[in-house]
Amino acid sequence: MTGHLLKILVVFGIMTTGVSTCLATAHSVDPATMIAACPTWPSHCRIDLKGQVYKLQDTLRINPLTMTLTNGVLDASGLSDGKPAIIISSDGKGQPESYDTAANSIDHLVLAGQPKADGIVFDNEDEDNIRAAAITLKNISISNFRRGLTVGNHAYGFGLAHAQIHNNATGIYTIPNPVDAGERIALVDVGVFNNTLGVDDEGGMELDWLASRLDYNATTAFISGPWTFDGHIELAPPQTPPIRLHALVGKPAGSLYMTTGSIILVNQSGGKASSDYWVQSDSPYSSIQFPAQTYGVRGKIGIMNGPAAVYGPALPAFNPH
Repeated sequence: MTGHLLKILVVFGIMTTGVSTCLATAHSVDPATMIAACPTWPSHCRIDLKGQVYKLQDTLRINPLTMTLTNGVLDASGLSDGKPAIIISSDGKGQPESYDTAANSIDHLVLAGQPKADGIVFDNEDEDNIRAAAITLKNISISNFRRGLTVGNHAYGFGLAHAQIHNNATGIYTIPNPVDAGERIALVDVGVFNNTLGVDDEGGMELDWLASRLDYNATTAFISGPWTFDGHIELAPPQTPPIRLHALVGKPAGSLYMTTGSIILVNQSGGKASSDYWVQSDSPYSSIQFPAQTYGVRGKIGIMNGPAAVYGPALPAFNPH
């Protein structure tokens, strides 16, 4: 990184999506019609956009038990305020009580919206059928929404890989008081950058980041659950602590473990302390383990402001030769 704001970059990988032998492929004039044409369980439907650009007029509903949405660009700039572009949910009658599903996914997709609409929402409200987790998101870009990716009820265990979530008001948002949600969500090679708030965890999610990037968000993260983070954080000298730790009633407190392979760069800091504190906490039950390599992060007073504990001091500033 050079310290300049990141430019929008979408890199597509080449991969094969496995589906069951009862595959159906939907082709029609627009994504909503393609989805409506998909057969019901137990068939699995591949909605292939064939690399085309489609302008969304309304929310798309993806059933994680039966659908794969792939290979295209969705322009959600015309959505009404407050509407999501895509809801991932298995709510509704006729759904099986089974985790034995195909490798369904949303992949190779560019999704761009408008600042008062939402991007992709995981949410199941039907207590009798809770399969919002049975899907993966990969090779995607989500930008220009109020909330890029929202994690709601009965959303857990799903994967997010090779994703760019950028230029949103909030990159990743988790709802307050979710039901049966947030268990060990893995984020692999995920970039959350140029958002006003990178991650707003109001639900106490367990997030594992691997080889990921939280770069140039005005505020990096509000953390209300246990995080492990392996990757890269980059920003300009902050005016306030860019990471906040909270504790929710009845849940493990927000905590952050940054691996020794991680690095934090505060550009324009000259390697010197960039602010009084790096992390703000409001609970003694929160904690931070900070073996990550740093440049301009140690702080004039300390790494943590608040009653929470710091385990393992931040390493000295990194001065490359």
